[in-house]
Amino acid sequence: MLKNKHIMLLLEWYDYRIHRGVAQVARANGWQLNCPKSFTHNEGILNNWNCDGCIALLQCTKTLKYFRSNQIPLVDMGLGGHKLDIPRIVTDNRKIAKMAAEHFREHGYREVFALHPNGIKMYEERLQALIEYMKADGGKVTVFKSAGRTEHKIIEELHQLAEAQKRKIEELSVGFFAYEDTTAAEMISICLQNNLRVPENIAVLGVDNDDLVNKGLTVALSSVDSDQEGLGIAAAKMLHKLLASPSSYDPKTIVRHPPIGVVARLSTDCYAFQNPLVANALHWIKNNFYNGIQASDVADAMNVTQQGLQKAFAACY
Repeated sequence: MLKNKHIMLLLEWYDYRIHRGVAQVARANGWQLNCPKSFTHNEGILNNWNCDGCIALLQCTKTLKYFRSNQIPLVDMGLGGHKLDIPRIVTDNRKIAKMAAEHFREHGYREVFALHPNGIKMYEERLQALIEYMKADGGKVTVFKSAGRTEHKIIEELHQLAEAQKRKIEELSVGFFAYEDTTAAEMISICLQNNLRVPENIAVLGVDNDDLVNKGLTVALSSVDSDQEGLGIAAAKMLHKLLASPSSYDPKTIVRHPPIGVVARLSTDCYAFQNPLVANALHWIKNNFYNGIQASDVADAMNVTQQGLQKAFAACY
């Protein structure tokens, strides 16, 4: 009788979709899968767990110490600065940024801001690629000094951004790229609490397409789907190969798992123009075009004359 392999899924941040992806491969291969959800207990679990292989996000010092002294087939899902000779699989952060830049450009946004990555390698990769892709099409990315989500600091920097354009903060029409959905959701809250319209003033785009985050929002969040479940499947398949043949991968291998695409929702459902009248008119047209509208209807909805509306559009186009 073949012995079941005992596999540990040791995430120092937990995502149920990664768990679900790994579980699919575990079932197919008869693995006994254990996934502690509290990384603070990882050291005790590891010291008392005789496992055959592990999929981990290696950042915690105590966890790293354990794997340095115990030779276990291991796949890392992070970009930590450890020196362990193990293969890694991570999200393709450049492709994520490319999709984000394309989405902003398609909606007319040439100016995007992001928070400081604060030394997090994954965020740094996404930011640098976003800067490159936006710049290639004549766009611009402003990096705020704020690394965290302190409301008053972000609002202060938004005021500075508006002043640099000789505008009021309520007249901004810029994009915000969040490195993950939780930060995007908090940015939406900050905007709404400070009478900034999403997406008319700030178009918010997140990463990961976390349905649990999105269900709690009054403004549905657009997000780059990084395919977390597929990432879990790919990590488990990599471990399966390692268990069968330890030399399956070069220990310096970093596999980049591609994102699926942008899931567009209300938080970026607008058009960015320096003239807020044009932005609002385009948004109204998009939601009413099927009614057989005419230019006069748009002007009435915007409470301006048709001539004034035409002059504004001519200046932008």
